[in-house]
Amino acid sequence: MSDHLPWAVPLGLDEFKSRAISSKIKSGTSGSSGSVMHRVEPGGAEYNYASASMGAKLLGSNKEAKGASNILSRDKDKYLRNPCSAEDKFVIIELSEETLVDTIEIANFEHHSSNLKAFELLGSLSFPTDVWVFLGNFTASNVRHAQRFVLQQPKWVRYLKLNLQSHYGSEFYCTLSVVEVYGVDAVERMLEDLIHTQDNLLAPGDGNADKMTVSPHPNPPESEDAHQNTFGGINSYPASDISSANHEKLNSNVPDPVEEIRQQVGRMPGDTVLKILMQKVRTLDLNLFVLERYMEDLNTRYVNIFKEYSKDIGGKDILIQNIKEDIRNLVDQQDAITKDGSDLKSWKSHISMQFGHLLRDNAVLR
Repeated sequence: MSDHLPWAVPLGLDEFKSRAISSKIKSGTSGSSGSVMHRVEPGGAEYNYASASMGAKLLGSNKEAKGASNILSRDKDKYLRNPCSAEDKFVIIELSEETLVDTIEIANFEHHSSNLKAFELLGSLSFPTDVWVFLGNFTASNVRHAQRFVLQQPKWVRYLKLNLQSHYGSEFYCTLSVVEVYGVDAVERMLEDLIHTQDNLLAPGDGNADKMTVSPHPNPPESEDAHQNTFGGINSYPASDISSANHEKLNSNVPDPVEEIRQQVGRMPGDTVLKILMQKVRTLDLNLFVLERYMEDLNTRYVNIFKEYSKDIGGKDILIQNIKEDIRNLVDQQDAITKDGSDLKSWKSHISMQFGHLLRDNAVLR
């Protein structure tokens, strides 16, 4: 049994926070090139832009297709059905809103049919359209569960066209149970783009501020001359002078850009407020994430520590019981030795007394 505890001391919250943030930043930078943060529902589930309950609609399909709108709901008993021999099988879906499509999920739960194999995904911001943007070619596995496919380059689209190109097996019908689409929250992405653009425009050192110069306004005519020109009669001046005067009058109504800049100094722009709020929300979210991770880590560590404590205490309790038993045995042995000593002492006294009697008897006999 070791004399010291072998467990490491849990990290402090500050050190744990620095490590967690650095690891999250590393994972975010390594995965930022190929993925986006999907929009989620209030309950935490990923927001499906191709769900009928969210407002998605089926706009078209090939004439042989039956039950095409069933792919917009996750009902395993309903599906899109096509004769496998049909050519140009496709569906056109209107998403619930415009989004940066990053991932598509398909599934076929019908057993007595052929599974989708190869398909092509196209997108558009408007419909009807003659120009579809290519999003990718994908090959599904011959399985009866959901499969996800990530776009190499996410695209902003509102309408999707799914071309069903080939299938597995030789069944008469080819079926598809569900199509789900995931992407980034459009509002948050627009705010980020707006803030990024404003940061680029307002970034120091770009030379734009130095290049902006305000040309001085021409000296306005003297007030007395203007008064005389006004009441001196229209016929006394040519038309060119009148148009020039009107032009100067219009220019006088245009606000001075220098004055506007002075007025806006000290006023916080709206995008700056949004930026601050978003930074605060992200900071709170990150702190909550770190705190949850820290509490989980502490809980796991202390549960293990208490288990080891219980085992250690149990072993030491057994050792203490054995020591107590040994002490009892020693006490019993001591009592036995004491008793034997007293018996020996009494026997010695008895022998001495008998020896004295023998000596007296011997003396009498002499």
